[in-house]
Amino acid sequence: MLKKTLEFNSKKTIESEQLCLLKEAVLYASKRSPFYKNILRKKKIQYTDIKSLYDITVLPLTLKDQLQKYNRSFYCVNKKAIADIVSTTGTTGEPVFIILTKHDLQRLAKNEVYSFSCAGATDKDLFHLAVTIDDLFMAGVAYYLGIIELGASVYRAGMHNIKRQILLLKQLKPTGIMTVPSFLLQLGKGIREEKINLLSLSVKKALLVGESIRDQDFSLSGIGELLHKTWPLDLYSTFGNSETAISYCECRYKRGAHEHSDLIITEIIDENGNAVPDGEPGELVLTTLQTEGMPLLRYCTGDITFKITERCACGRSSVRIGPILGRKAHMLKYKGTKVYPKAIESAIARVSGVCNYIIEAFTGDDFSDKIVVKIGCKKKRESLKRSLCSHIAAYTRVTPIVKLLSVQEVDALQSENGKNRKLRTFIDYRISQ
Repeated sequence: MLKKTLEFNSKKTIESEQLCLLKEAVLYASKRSPFYKNILRKKKIQYTDIKSLYDITVLPLTLKDQLQKYNRSFYCVNKKAIADIVSTTGTTGEPVFIILTKHDLQRLAKNEVYSFSCAGATDKDLFHLAVTIDDLFMAGVAYYLGIIELGASVYRAGMHNIKRQILLLKQLKPTGIMTVPSFLLQLGKGIREEKINLLSLSVKKALLVGESIRDQDFSLSGIGELLHKTWPLDLYSTFGNSETAISYCECRYKRGAHEHSDLIITEIIDENGNAVPDGEPGELVLTTLQTEGMPLLRYCTGDITFKITERCACGRSSVRIGPILGRKAHMLKYKGTKVYPKAIESAIARVSGVCNYIIEAFTGDDFSDKIVVKIGCKKKRESLKRSLCSHIAAYTRVTPIVKLLSVQEVDALQSENGKNRKLRTFIDYRISQ
């Protein structure tokens, strides 16, 4: 059985328990994972070298390209022990296949019990689950198992046509929704078009995954503001990582998403692999705890965020992470200014008249980054272009090239004729990353 949550214990108790679990994880990986067995032996590292939680830095970082290249070398169990297989989307290279044992599925469910509890969910709730649950996606399965483990109720609405979704909301009367921000926005607009009073619906809260709804200062981002105006629900932002089978979730104070300390260890590092001070942005690095099928040690996620270690007003002492600011590989340098596509997206969401969009990055003739924003709209007005340039400059301090296209043209670029599992909002054409 999994150990109980540590989040409401003292920081000292959390660190002591994490140290024990870390030693267990390193010992297990060194014996069962061909990849870690080889690399730890070469570097002459043993689990006994870890005498405090800070000694985690003696372990080598695990990179995404290693996971892609040596995927099966990370497996720690034989085929008979595998209960489920999921995969990453492959948007940053070859997809990674993640194996889960029955124990890992239990861990996955327990993680979501912690996350849904952070958002105030109880066994009295009924959730409208509007996420993908097939095509080797981990997220849908995780939420479904977690809601059931919590003792709450759930129905798998999926992400099909809006009219069907609205009908289910009216007939089944859920108290919460789990989905991605863009779909919730479509759903809210569809309800308004049907002239249904939003306040007459039973839904009170929404847990959102896939993109952050907050800016670095925890205020609502452009998409967050638009969501709240369209459908004023109690919004909770979550962050999930498939490779480590983990998620973080905001509590009611919404000042960062909580780590579930008996299942993961959180680090934030700079470009040189060194820890950064609390509040400073860096790359999110994760070490799995209590994982059987494919444990990962110091896995570099590529996501940029920051860490908060002070006790939360909700009473949890667990580490929190801030909103995801962007992907490390996607950082753009434009005329001396560093900017992430997510910041541009947040600015775009604040402009009315935009139906869809895609951001493209190129290498200019001077080898600097060039940014082109293609906007799908029903009416190509110069006033819309000026408003976009003004908002983007105000929020990011850069002024990219803005092109107005039809909604259909941008839709084709986002989906690449249906080849991608997720709609793209950023394409990187730069010569070197």
